[in-house]
Amino acid sequence: MKAKTTVPLSTGDSRRAVARFGRAPRTPAVPLLPPDADQQTWLDARRKGPEGYRIGASEIAAVLGESPWQSPFSLWWGKHAGWQTSQDRAQRWGHKLEAVIAEVFAEDRPDLLVCRAGAALWAHPEHPWMTCSPDFLAVRLGVCTDERGGTCEHPPHLPCGRPHVEPVECKSDKGGKGWGKPGTNQVPAHHRMQLLWQCAIFNAPRGHLVRNDVPYVVEYDDAARAEVAQWIERAREFVTSLEIGAAPNPDGHKATERALIDLNPAVDVGETAVVGDDIAEAYETWHDQLAFVKDQFEQARNQLRAAMGRAESAMTGDGRVFAKRSVFKRRGYEVAPCVVDRLDRKHDNDKEQAK
Repeated sequence: MKAKTTVPLSTGDSRRAVARFGRAPRTPAVPLLPPDADQQTWLDARRKGPEGYRIGASEIAAVLGESPWQSPFSLWWGKHAGWQTSQDRAQRWGHKLEAVIAEVFAEDRPDLLVCRAGAALWAHPEHPWMTCSPDFLAVRLGVCTDERGGTCEHPPHLPCGRPHVEPVECKSDKGGKGWGKPGTNQVPAHHRMQLLWQCAIFNAPRGHLVRNDVPYVVEYDDAARAEVAQWIERAREFVTSLEIGAAPNPDGHKATERALIDLNPAVDVGETAVVGDDIAEAYETWHDQLAFVKDQFEQARNQLRAAMGRAESAMTGDGRVFAKRSVFKRRGYEVAPCVVDRLDRKHDNDKEQAK
């Protein structure tokens, strides 16, 4: 049965689309919240709905173990316990800059009508636990062929020549690992996953990622659809684990460490936990190896410093540059008061033995 379609824009933007393209775009995605929903309502709806736990576009990378900010363990406990984290200063600035980045993007792409979404939260028409909140939506007119006689580029749920929407994500990243040439699909894995998750929900042929004033395009083609289908199965398993209360095993992610500290914020003085031999052996072995590797690295680094002298770069005999030295002054600062949670290695010959 054909999925019902929805106008995904606000009333004003819908009128702009009609004036420009002859009709407003439609999408099979299901609106869940009004565009002016307050933050708490949005957070609650993003976590869980009447049908159960939900997975948002910014969370699929964590489910798959590809997020630099969250791990499967931290995401699971965050949803299970209803934890809510406040935005830091960089995140708040990033949110405020979205409108400016979108404005510049719209000026650079006159073929697109860049609009705010007409809902604060959207769900997939067949998988209601799949949700997203795109920064913006770009309205575009579908065509049958390009100048070279290429294939149709409109979404499958719409006839040729109908306007459709494509999600737009605005990032204020300073750059770094994962970013490639402008106009390509070379973006960090977690950003790509976020955008393709939105494309799947809106059934859009592509999505746009804009880093400051640098645009990137991620196509939701057959290969991407097959990839997202695998993500959906992984995410469905994650949702099931939440429903039955089966938390994933801890991994080495920093977010996992923070989640474990939140779960056990204090120490019961005098209490001793009996753990498995495999856990004890792994901790002791890797702790000792880490100390050895760190010592070897410090020695190699000092040998390199001695060999470089005052040179800025170091290279091998075949011309491969592998190290660079920089010297700069840093302003003094004070560390704010905080709680330190430290886990130390304890040897059998320590004076105090566990009873």
